[in-house]
Amino acid sequence: MLHWKTAMSEPLDTLVEAILFWRGEPMTLPELCRALKQPSGDVKRALQTLTEKLSGRGIALIQAGDDIALATAPETHALIERLRREELSRDLGKAALQTLSIVLYKGEVRRRDIDYIRGVDSAAILRSLLIRGLIERTQSAADERMFLYRPTVELLSLLGVKSTDELPEYAAVRAELEAAQAPSSDAEADNHE
Repeated sequence: MLHWKTAMSEPLDTLVEAILFWRGEPMTLPELCRALKQPSGDVKRALQTLTEKLSGRGIALIQAGDDIALATAPETHALIERLRREELSRDLGKAALQTLSIVLYKGEVRRRDIDYIRGVDSAAILRSLLIRGLIERTQSAADERMFLYRPTVELLSLLGVKSTDELPEYAAVRAELEAAQAPSSDAEADNHE
């Protein structure tokens, strides 16, 4: 098992890269500083070093406003766009349909709740659904560090419903999902006490 002190012997830019890759979504400088337990000046220097190391590679460090993320390099745009179009033309698989159902029936839902209900990591599936415009990601009003996923108006239109309440067996399925999530919420409550 790798201990925190062992991990901290790695260069800071390597740790920043690992965190951003693991997270799979943008982080802010304060979030990175908290995760690394390092001052912002050191993390900013690590970001600059990482940017230089990734120059000419397929991955780039992208900074848009306060958000910092790893993404495909702008030079690969044509290839990625072609692959994206091919992905959009394929039918949704079973995992995507499961995830989409959870988002539809739960309304606004955290990724960790989707992962808990499905029993697997859903990051790639959520990305695919976001790209297709079937779901959208919003910042949680309760916690700015957390994102919520919800169905788009386009998805409801494609399904021929005006609201999620009109989905088949909405109340029963929603109750089942709430029951499936209950242990996660109870454990979380125990951790905050």
